[in-house]
Amino acid sequence: MRINDLFFEFSNESRFDVFKSLYKGRKRHNQLEKELSIRGSEISRHLKRLIKKNLVKKTIDNKYTITNIGKMFLDVLELFEVSLKYEKFFNNHDIDIFPLNLILQLGNLKSIRINSGTMQNIELWSEMIKKSENFILAISDQFQDSILPAVERKINNMSIKIKALVDKNVLTSKGYEKLEDRHAFYQKINILKNIRMLMQILFSLLVTDKGAILFLSSEGKIDYSECLYDDNENFIQWSKDLFDWYWNKGTNINSIIKKGNL
Repeated sequence: MRINDLFFEFSNESRFDVFKSLYKGRKRHNQLEKELSIRGSEISRHLKRLIKKNLVKKTIDNKYTITNIGKMFLDVLELFEVSLKYEKFFNNHDIDIFPLNLILQLGNLKSIRINSGTMQNIELWSEMIKKSENFILAISDQFQDSILPAVERKINNMSIKIKALVDKNVLTSKGYEKLEDRHAFYQKINILKNIRMLMQILFSLLVTDKGAILFLSSEGKIDYSECLYDDNENFIQWSKDLFDWYWNKGTNINSIIKKGNL
């Protein structure tokens, strides 16, 4: 069987609806009729075609279910579905920063939203920090001085997990007057061990228990004018996995801290 034969089966929207319905669980013919409001004869025709392509099978109790090949194929189709929904955003930004396993999981992120406007996005970032209760995970190419007081209040008032990855170029830049103050601040709130650095950061990410926000690069520079964000648990977990992948690549900032500097 050729791949284009499989794609052709889903050029029919109703057939695709039948296929997706069976992905949720085994169903009888009449259950599909009621759920999808499709005539019985049409349901039969769609099932016959899907069975012929080994995407669906009939069980011994006269129910229909999706095959293993069907499950894998649907995962690919859902990836395409999400990609096309945000076609302009993904085409205008660099997605090479995503590990392959997370690219393949994009099909699970159907509820993500795009927000435009640099100032609005910065405010969205700050609001997620303020609303967080359990954890804050951040990757950025710059320091967010404006949120440091909120971070300090959270640490003083509750038990909250905070981890951050920063760009080495920011840490080692000459004449950056506030670095020493920041180092003192991190020591004060005792999270220095939870900060790591990367040689270069090409995206910004904030993940909290209340949501996640992601900025990607465009033409080699992080674009803060557009972001992906959501408070759905699927996007929060996906973003946590992205953070962890880069966290494992980071190095402790103590390696560049010298007495009297930073």
